[in-house]
Amino acid sequence: MGNAVGFNSPVLARGSLLTYIRFMKTLILSGLLLFSIPKCVAQNYIDLANLAYSVTPQNSFENSRDQTQVEELEFQFTFPRVLDDKNTFIANLMLESNALRLDPSLAQRTTLASLGIALGLNHRYSEKLAITYLIIPKIASDLDHITTQGFQLGGLALATLKKNEHLNYKFGLYANTEEFGLFLVPYAGFYYLSPSQRFEAYITTINGDINYMLTDKINIGGDVNGLTSSYALSNPYFGSTAEYFAKNTTEFFAYVRYPVAKHLFLKAKAGYSITRTYKVFEQSDKVALGLSLFFLGDDRNPLNIPLQKGALFKLELVYRFPL
Repeated sequence: MGNAVGFNSPVLARGSLLTYIRFMKTLILSGLLLFSIPKCVAQNYIDLANLAYSVTPQNSFENSRDQTQVEELEFQFTFPRVLDDKNTFIANLMLESNALRLDPSLAQRTTLASLGIALGLNHRYSEKLAITYLIIPKIASDLDHITTQGFQLGGLALATLKKNEHLNYKFGLYANTEEFGLFLVPYAGFYYLSPSQRFEAYITTINGDINYMLTDKINIGGDVNGLTSSYALSNPYFGSTAEYFAKNTTEFFAYVRYPVAKHLFLKAKAGYSITRTYKVFEQSDKVALGLSLFFLGDDRNPLNIPLQKGALFKLELVYRFPL
């Protein structure tokens, strides 16, 4: 669901600034890998923006000697605006593209992209409990022809329960109208920052990140991300009826993070995809219900030959604002 709130540097009155900081100490905008909202584990920093590029070596199709390289590009930026001491408006911009051959029979790569915005409210019910409510419309398709067929509408309710200064619990639910049908993601987990602030752990039912500050500048760590998404295809590739592309991956990474400028960090990652399904289906081929990484009533017939599992490499630039 990977794994990532924004601040446009407005001049705030002292009371508003204190409210803003208290809000940031409780807000969690999950990097729910499944719908690309960035994670903000708010203890002593905020990740304002993230630009990521990933690439695989040449990947073989199953039962075939043909290969393709998979490239992905992502950009995320989030901006919150304090309304009062309990409520904060949130806007999040999400851009993503994937480039790959869909099948050995296709010589050219296809680019699949999504453009989405999350709009909502964080309400602080008490000093310990805050809940974020978001509505998330997006367009996801090959972008040859933008139609309502590629439109998806999602929503999120995500709570953060503060246990103490070092430990937060998180729980919530995400829903989206994917091309394959209704998709639900229950979410539960925790965030921990050691008293020394050198060890950090973010573990949930759909993603996780554990890292350690090796020196004052170098962090080493590992993360795991699960992602499910779908894209409308403007023209059929394998028949005469409308089709869609569905992506379902689980990726493990080891990484090193290093500051390259003030507040700007470079994260170099190497990993392996333990599940990698890139499949094309007829538009009418749906599931009864998508539930996290599982599908109920799934008797769909894929039209293409899927890719094998394999290695991947990723670079991320993160702009981090310290509190």
